[in-house]
Formats: sequence, structure tokens, C-alpha cells
Amino acid sequence: MNRQSKGVLVILLALGMVCGLAACGGEEAFYDADSTADCLPGDEFDPDEQVCYVGEATDGVVAASSEWWADYAESPEDCYEDEVYDPVDQLCYLADGASADASAEYGSLFDDILATFWGDEQDYADMEELGENVIITYEVNGNTIGSPQETAVTSDLRPYQTDTATHEAIWIYFASLIPVEQRTYVSKYAIFTDGPENVYAAVTQDGDNPNSWVLAIDIVDATDQQELTYSLIHEFGHLLTLNDSQVNLDPTLFYQQDDEALYNEAYAACPTYFPGEGCSRPDSYINLFYDRFWADLEDEVWELEAIDDEGEYEEAVFAFYERHADQFVTDYAATNVGEDIAESWTAFVLQSRPTGRSIAEQKVLFFYEFPELVRLRSEISARTFSRLRQR
Repeated sequence: MNRQSKGVLVILLALGMVCGLAACGGEEAFYDADSTADCLPGDEFDPDEQVCYVGEATDGVVAASSEWWADYAESPEDCYEDEVYDPVDQLCYLADGASADASAEYGSLFDDILATFWGDEQDYADMEELGENVIITYEVNGNTIGSPQETAVTSDLRPYQTDTATHEAIWIYFASLIPVEQRTYVSKYAIFTDGPENVYAAVTQDGDNPNSWVLAIDIVDATDQQELTYSLIHEFGHLLTLNDSQVNLDPTLFYQQDDEALYNEAYAACPTYFPGEGCSRPDSYINLFYDRFWADLEDEVWELEAIDDEGEYEEAVFAFYERHADQFVTDYAATNVGEDIAESWTAFVLQSRPTGRSIAEQKVLFFYEFPELVRLRSEISARTFSRLRQR
């Protein structure tokens, strides 16, 4: 996720409505163009409309998605001696009690990810603007994707839109990191771009079913495996803490997100932490996290949320972080509770168990209190290591 406006997540409704602009139900997909030269091979230029219509050669671009997964799938013979084989996801990952050499390599690879990503300045972004940059959306079915919906794009984005191999590779990488039973609430997968090094990835509720979620990835930023790995684990942290087992998702708030009175009414009626999508359940991870680490900061947070100017808001958030630097694993975590728990979750997965007593370290230790999350951490980190060691 990215910045929230007055505590309300600005939803990418465009993700649930792309059929108005794309090839759905037999409609022709098209993209803006000035001449025939702007059209890709197989596409037809319409001089009156100044668009290129997508030809049959590039339509239905994920027809071979399941075959792609089959090609990617591993067999037990592909595993290292210190790996085990998962017959469901058909891949190898590091076994418990791995060798000392593997453990050392394991820590080194993860330290590299954190050093690379935490060393970059993470920008703020408006999710509403991000919706304008979605170029294609897929339906998710377990490990596979299908039913592509292509948004009308300019000619410079068309190559990204038709780069099926990259779309599939990114999805399969996500599917190889996160166990399939943990992805049941991901209903759609979207490719977007807002240019390099701005928004790397995002999750948002599905416009067709607000109890499900859309995973959106910037195809331009997905070229660096370490940054992609960090982004995917971070975004899964949002899915883990905001799905409908954790938050009573309110469809009315989703479809009427600009209704400030409705939001204020829902906020006032919620006795627990209110992330914007609905009222968190009392025993949810995010409510417990908020009570322990954010309740005492509420007055300062309200002052931040009252700032409308984007530039002023960014400066105020960074000043807030500097006042409480020992409470956050990154400066981006100081954005809001949702980003804080997602960044702390990512550190939980990729770091060794902290030994210090700072609040930032206590936030990482928070996840160790839940046996189910410790088991999940073990599986995700093992899967991640096995993917990275194959580079």
C-alpha cells in the first residue's frame, strides 16, 4: 500500500472497471497512436480514431499460462541436498536445520536485500493516480493467471502491455514465495507502471468483490530481483493483516470512499483500530499492533492527517519519523500503521531474530508471539532463499 488520505485507503476502482477501456466480452482492445508506425506487428491503425486496434496475434496473451507454470515447476531431482520438495507448488525450498554453509549464505543474501532496499529513499504516491497507470489485469486461479483485460494505453506502453513472459514470470515468482493457501484472497493481478523507482507495488480491494484483493506490480521496477523480493513480501504483509479474517471489510466504504460523513460515522462506531477498509477485529494482528505501538502517538498522527498539501505532508511525516526514529525499522514505516506493520513484517521474514530493546525491534519481535506466523516465516524465508540462490 501507499499513503492513505485521512486514514482512508484510496482504492483503485479502475482495477474493477477496466472493461470500459479494455478487451472484455469480445470488445476490441486498442491504444493511442499517431500513425501506422506506432502500431505493433499484427495491430491495425485507425486514422480516424488515431488508435491501433489489437490484432489476433496479440489478443488473449495468457492462453499458455498453465503451460508456463508447468515449465517453471521443479521436480524432486532439482532440489539441493539441503532442500525439501513441495509437491503442491512443485518447487524446492530450504529444509529446517540446513547446513552451516547454507545458513551463512542465507543470512548474507537477505542482508543484501535489506541493505539495497532500505538504502533507497522510498517515495510517497497517490493511489488514485496509480489507477491511471494500470495497463493489464488478470484473473487469478491458484498458481495460474488468465482472462487478461487490457486497458487502452499509449504506444510507448504497448510493449509493456504485451510482454506476457514478464507478466507471468513476476506472478510465478510471487506464487513461489507465498504458499498457495495464503493467497486465497488474491483474486486479480495487475501490471502497471508509473516510471522507474516510484511505486514498486501495491495491493487494493477488488472492485468486483471488495472482500478479495488485487496485487499490482510495476513492470519497470520489477527488473531487480532483490527489490522485487522485498516488495512482494511487503505487499503480502498488507494482505496478511487486512484480509477479511482480520478486518470486517465494509463494501459500502469501498464503493463510497469519497463520502467523508460515511467514513467518519464508521470510524466513530469502531471500538478497535480502523484502517479505513472497515473495523479491525479485536484479536487481529493490526489491532494488537496498533494498541501496543501507536496508541500513544495518536495525537501526533491526527495532526499529520490534517495536512492536505502533499509536499507538506511528506515533510511532516519525515519529521515525525526523525522524532521517533528508534520506533521504526525504516522511515517509510512511519507513514501509518499499515505501512509500519508491513515493513516490520518484512524485517521479521528477512532478518535474524533481534536481540535489542528498541521499539523498532520490539515490532519485529511482535510477530514471534504468534506460532502460525513463525511457521509461515520459516516457509516464506526458505522459499525465498531457494529462489535467490538460483540466480
